[in-house]
Amino acid sequence: MRALIAVDKFKGTLTAAEVTDHLRPVLESAGVTVDATPLADGGDGTLEAAQAAGFSLRAAEVTGPLGGTVSARWALRGTRAIIEMAEASGLALLQCQGGSVEPATARNATSMGTGELIGHAVAAGARSIVLGLGGSANTDGGIGMLMGLGAVVHDARGQRVHDPRGALAHAATVDLSTPLRLLDGVELTVACDVDNPLTGPRGAAAVFGPQKGADAQAVEDLDSQLREFAHKLGDADTAARAGAGAAGGTGFAALLLGARMESGADLILDLTGFDAALAQADVVITGEGRFDVQTLSGKGPAVVIERAQRADLPVFVVCGSADSEVSHAGLARLLQLTDKAPVEQAMSDPGPVLTAVADDLAEAVLSFRYRR
Repeated sequence: MRALIAVDKFKGTLTAAEVTDHLRPVLESAGVTVDATPLADGGDGTLEAAQAAGFSLRAAEVTGPLGGTVSARWALRGTRAIIEMAEASGLALLQCQGGSVEPATARNATSMGTGELIGHAVAAGARSIVLGLGGSANTDGGIGMLMGLGAVVHDARGQRVHDPRGALAHAATVDLSTPLRLLDGVELTVACDVDNPLTGPRGAAAVFGPQKGADAQAVEDLDSQLREFAHKLGDADTAARAGAGAAGGTGFAALLLGARMESGADLILDLTGFDAALAQADVVITGEGRFDVQTLSGKGPAVVIERAQRADLPVFVVCGSADSEVSHAGLARLLQLTDKAPVEQAMSDPGPVLTAVADDLAEAVLSFRYRR
């Protein structure tokens, strides 16, 4: 019996690698051969997945979401680079820079460091760049990223805008000639698992702005500024495309630069050789901290389940907890940490609870073999 583990992180408690490390020895002690491939969707954990696939990690000093500098990691293998936007422009960096999640930071947070990271990758010889969108602090339409790549922005008085913080509100013209020249001959792929347009009720400000501190007025103002930004660039069609609203509108800016949008989870699974491992497996094990409707709308575990079912392999899901409204149809078994311990214990000390769940998982995997 050979099992393939491809789990996502249990957010706030265990990394994907730690989840695997708790499951593997229990399964192996029960006589199950275990293979594992890292799972990520372009957000947190993408660089770790890249490293497991043979990429080397690098670091660069870039502009943080509130200005100043932060040290951001990125990955390189040959001429292919992986950039995780949250490393340079992430919401988690706000506190590190002395900020907080509030309307002022929602208005001013910038994506400039992400553009600078792309520039570092190009300077290092990258000709193919995967940009993972997720966990960003900005709702700037990606104007900061464009400035980080050399775009020249002027305000209504003809004065050049140098400060990327709040630049969206002041931009009257944006010259993209330098970013386009820099990326000439470079394949830019955006790993994105949301389909939101740039503006409107499903746009970047309305849907994701409140998570970044935007109150009702800030959401209204940012949505208006994003719409005006797209109008000034003469690209309403691009603004309406699925994914343009990702990462505070950074998806829109990436599309302006000729980027191709792809499912983040599919990209990472292809990168890590998931299908080759799948071809050797008898069963597949996936999961994440919370298994819910959002999980099944294109996140990593959903893609794993889809590929495994296409290969006619049974799928076992291990999670912290599951939404009772989510269908378990097609799954061999769903196992929750909260079936073994109260939520508080599963969150504060998940390791022993996960090991106990792994015992049940091993028994279920082996009994499934006997049924087959």
